Amino acid sequence: SARVVVAFPGRHCPAHSFEMPTSSLGIRPIPVLIAALAVTTFVSPSVADCVGDGCSEVEELQLLQFTSRQDATPESSSQGCPGPSCGAPGCPGFIKCPTEDDFPMPFKGSYPTSYTYREGMHFPKGFKWGLGTASYQIEGAYNEDGRGVSIWDTFSGANTVGMPGSVCEQAPCPVSSVMGIKGATGNVANDFYHKYKQDIAMMASMGVQSYRFSVAWPRVVPTGVMSDGINQKAIAFYHDVIDELIAHGVEPIITMYHWDLPQGLMDMSWNSSIPACDSKYKQGWYECADGSVDSPQPSGMDALVVKEFTKYAELLLKEYGSKVKYWATFNEAWTFTFLASGGRGKAPNVQPWYDADVWPYVAGHNVIIAHAKAVSVFRQMQAAGQLSQGHKILITNNQDWREPLTTSPSDIAAAEYALEGQLAWYCDPIYGVKTEAGYEHDYPASMKMTLPYMPNFTMQEKQLLEANRPDVFGLNHYGTGWQSFNCTGTGSASSSCTTEDGLPMAVSSWLFQAPWGFRKLLNWIAKRYGRDLPIWGTESGWSDNTISALQAKYDTGRLMYYFGYIMEMWNAIHVDGVKMEAFMAWSLMDNYEWERGYAERFGVLYNEFQYGADPNSPSPETPVYVADQGVINGTCGSACDDANVGKPAPVGAYNQTRHAKNSILWLQWVWESNT
Repeated sequence: SARVVVAFPGRHCPAHSFEMPTSSLGIRPIPVLIAALAVTTFVSPSVADCVGDGCSEVEELQLLQFTSRQDATPESSSQGCPGPSCGAPGCPGFIKCPTEDDFPMPFKGSYPTSYTYREGMHFPKGFKWGLGTASYQIEGAYNEDGRGVSIWDTFSGANTVGMPGSVCEQAPCPVSSVMGIKGATGNVANDFYHKYKQDIAMMASMGVQSYRFSVAWPRVVPTGVMSDGINQKAIAFYHDVIDELIAHGVEPIITMYHWDLPQGLMDMSWNSSIPACDSKYKQGWYECADGSVDSPQPSGMDALVVKEFTKYAELLLKEYGSKVKYWATFNEAWTFTFLASGGRGKAPNVQPWYDADVWPYVAGHNVIIAHAKAVSVFRQMQAAGQLSQGHKILITNNQDWREPLTTSPSDIAAAEYALEGQLAWYCDPIYGVKTEAGYEHDYPASMKMTLPYMPNFTMQEKQLLEANRPDVFGLNHYGTGWQSFNCTGTGSASSSCTTEDGLPMAVSSWLFQAPWGFRKLLNWIAKRYGRDLPIWGTESGWSDNTISALQAKYDTGRLMYYFGYIMEMWNAIHVDGVKMEAFMAWSLMDNYEWERGYAERFGVLYNEFQYGADPNSPSPETPVYVADQGVINGTCGSACDDANVGKPAPVGAYNQTRHAKNSILWLQWVWESNT
């Protein structure tokens, strides 16, 4: 027979069949049935049940790769799919190499070198302007009023003995070897927990219209487990903050989770590695099915952390939903998953979840499902009339623009691969890629094709995602870099590199300024996820390392950053037709910059931290947890000495002062004039 019919259980119906032309297989008719049956064991279920034009690129490629290997030698079949070089030659991750016509627009080879002020550049009526912060970065009061331990308390080496959820039984508590500036903690930070009334009055005096802030999960639910108890003092604190904002005419925008996972949801041991994929232990975002450690199966809807986050989200919505219209589930999932393993700088970076080829993707999968469950609760409350149809929910994801270094197909593909491997990793499943038939909610094909490990969504998970698309696309964007292929010479997907030649650099080693990159990213998002989807800029900012209020006032780099980025945002709206509706500058004031401590300042206000001694922060005698080995080895030494680390002192913290920089003076004018 010239055709063969093969039946598979399908994702769209209980079972279906399709006809497979033997000519398309490139193999002789006699072994067609054998080969076709073999395909069902080689490819994933999602590949096995695609039909004709319904096949995605990765599904089509896997079918073709399999059939092309029927007559292959062992040597020629070693570069199969999935694999690091899977794809068209020179374009791993893609079936076909792009052409020069696929170069992302606007701008191609020639870029703006200056931005000139023009009158009359008005933003749409109702455009939202504001500033943002995060709980762990500004609140302080880390051990007050029943707050539980977060993974950042543990990671930074704060004294958590006796606190809910602590894994430290005796001080001094270890500090992680991955911590960039050891000794710095969020113990005191900006003391916002005590100074919030002053700070909100200050915001109002500056004309701040919207304030995006996060709620500290371990403050509200100290162990992360709702049945262990809710901290009513924390509930009251956030009511007070929200009420104060509203009383001063500042619109609150709440982020439910900004990296501070309650430590009570993740077991760990300082000198031995607990087993992964074992339900006897709390595994945080890394929870996977028992016994699946060789190829972890994320627990998804069954994960303790997903269930508890859903309860926490519902608690927040019920407590504050009548006062707060705008909600974000997570902030920068890529940052707190991809950078939280392999020594990349963020908490937790602990064993047994240190392998960066596996555990970020397990965590990411569970985060995506937790987000969707929270959105589902939000929709149910809207349907019940507990929240209005004017309430909006989103997730904020982060991406720096990656511009092809040249117009070569390989560099264009490398830039696209970088964008898909970060922003699309989360946004493709959550928002769905716009197609003629609707939206496809799944991981990018390029990731499935090339990464050594990638989880799959179950049918139930896909249905959850499809039914709970967010209202708004939240984007954190900072800088730009040039992307080029095969810097290492291996020709694999990971052989590409990013350079920043010719771009102004901030104090942060990763931040390079290019306003035109912001515009290009906005266009990329609108094209991929639909031009009808509103985009909110939820973070953009510039770092310096000034040491006095007077020096900090003249923040020319930050001023020019915001001027250029806001101008290119205007171009994206009025020239390119992007539905951009908000821009939140980062940050309200200098604060705790995570593993960099207080050495990098992003605030539009300079903060005088009143550095001094903090007895609950790491000292020279503090043991160091060596993350890649999973053991305690040595002490922090002089690196943790008070004299060598900026440590806001708990004594006198209320006397901290905030000072205006020139950038906030200009932003005030922008907000007032909406131009």
